[in-house]
Parts: sequence; C-alpha cells; structure tokens
Amino acid sequence: MHGGGRRFDPGILHLPYRPSTGAEVQLSFTRIAVATDGTEASLRGVEAAAQLANRYCAELLVITVVSVPQHVVLAANMNQRLIEGYVERMAQEALRSAVDLLCREGVGAEVKVLVGPAPESILAEVEASGADLVVMGRRSRDEPRDLVLGSVSDRVARHVKVPILLVP
Repeated sequence: MHGGGRRFDPGILHLPYRPSTGAEVQLSFTRIAVATDGTEASLRGVEAAAQLANRYCAELLVITVVSVPQHVVLAANMNQRLIEGYVERMAQEALRSAVDLLCREGVGAEVKVLVGPAPESILAEVEASGADLVVMGRRSRDEPRDLVLGSVSDRVARHVKVPILLVP
C-alpha cells in the first residue's frame, strides 16, 4: 500500500488526468529538458529526449550540474580561476558522452552547465527555461544513500511542475 501523495514509476510519463472527450489525446512538446551526469542511466534519458525532440520537432535543453565540494574550494584557496577550471573539467566529463550521442542522432541542443545542488539547480532551470517536459534517466536503488535521501531523479520528480519521463 502506498502512503499517499504522487507516486512516480520509472518509464511512465506522468500527466495530469483530464477526462476524455472521446477524442484521442495528442501530446505536443516544444521545449524538452534533459539532465545528465555522464552515467549510463542519464545517457538513456538523453537518448529518449533526443528521440522525443525529433518526434515533436522540439527544442532540446541539456542540463548538467556540477557541485563544488568544500575541499575543492579550500584547496583552491578561493582562487576563482582554479574553481572555474574544476567546474569546466567536471562539466566536460559529464557532457562528453551525451554530446557524442546527440551528434550520432543528428539532434542539436542548447547545453547549460549549472553549479550547485543538482535537484534544486535542475528544478530552477526547468522553470526558468520554460521547458514543458523533463526527461531523466533513473538508475536502480542499489546504493544505500539513495534509499535514505532518494536519487536526484526522485527528488526532481517530487517537485517538478511539468510532466516528467523517468527512463529506467
């Protein structure tokens, strides 16, 4: 039994229920946001988002978030150039495989690199960008940390105000 609230299952596109008028419901998306961190799970999300962008002739926004750990700030002794270099390296690493995948699919995208906590940064960018669909890959809940805190995709799914597609 489920404790109430909204439940999100991977691979299901959650849309608000609207009573049918007998006509077939037509989905249409104009701006799709996809978040990636370079993992296999997130790349499955990028692939699904690329296919949807092609299908709906939608703009694609690829988001990656880099957290700057406190030890990096301390080691850089607050040197802004060193911190920017760290962020750039981490972003390139996270985006490399996603950009390669998009090139193979022939899909163009706007790419945004954000700095901060991943769920909050993704939610803020989705709202600011006017995205009408969010796509995220979702890995299995094998890690104890995810069982306690929830994964980034779970936290985004709980708070996002537009439909979300979680790709298993």
